[in-house]
Amino acid sequence: MVTRRHLGFTPLCNLGSLEERKELNVAFAVVTTVKVNPESIDRLAALFDETNRDLVAGHDDWLGAWFTADRERGEVTVIARWHDPSSYQVLRESPEFQSTMARFAEDFLEPPRVSINEILIEM
Repeated sequence: MVTRRHLGFTPLCNLGSLEERKELNVAFAVVTTVKVNPESIDRLAALFDETNRDLVAGHDDWLGAWFTADRERGEVTVIARWHDPSSYQVLRESPEFQSTMARFAEDFLEPPRVSINEILIEM
């Protein structure tokens, strides 16, 4: 089944309230990719599983996340789905997020790359 998302390419400032975004099925993918020590991938996955639910618990527009890894390249990608990308910015600036990220950063080989993308089609 193909779900067609909001395809009007309306600027974020014109999308309305969070409730209107939910009704329109508007969603965004926050994609974070980082090079890591390959032998640390399982530890990082366990840490993500341990910490992420509590971090996003207060955000009712958070839709879910995937923790993925390319073991050969030593790269981790987290894809999180949100109705409102500004909620990710609020989360990112929180002391809880900062302290949790410090635990992850022990195994980072470079700074994470983050992009925020509107989800246009979901299959």
